[in-house]
Amino acid sequence: MGGAERDMEAAPAAGEAATVGMLLRQLREHRGLTQEAVSLETRIPVGSIRKIEDNRFAELPGEVFVRGFLRAYARALGVDASRVMEVYDLQQGPREPVKTSRWPGLFRMPRPRRVGLFVAFVVFLVILGLLFAFVYRGVGDDSSARLPERPGGRGDAGAADGGDTP
Repeated sequence: MGGAERDMEAAPAAGEAATVGMLLRQLREHRGLTQEAVSLETRIPVGSIRKIEDNRFAELPGEVFVRGFLRAYARALGVDASRVMEVYDLQQGPREPVKTSRWPGLFRMPRPRRVGLFVAFVVFLVILGLLFAFVYRGVGDDSSARLPERPGGRGDAGAADGGDTP
């Protein structure tokens, strides 16, 4: 039996009101490690290590983080992480089953609209409108550029004289 296994056997059993926090604290102190040393080894914040040792799991980010922290803490102490997780699971008791909906898509939140796509569409329409106006106006420019001829057959030459002389 290795040193880590002997430490787990020497620690109070789960049925003797031992909590996972007490177990990890005893193992840490037995190895002569400080909370700061474990924090450096595991990259778990010191405040979170204190919460784990005080069994204040509700104050930690979430169940996934708690389990990850416990595994990392156990590895840093050289203890079998699965045994630490067994103690934690016994301490937490049976979990409430996750309720699932009979209609999974019924209460789904709508995705946020994409404003960028809307703006691009509007810009496209504006460019298309300008292009259409340019092409349409270009066809009619030849006939509207000329001034109408005056009666008398002089056309634009009479207008250039500067007056209405017959």
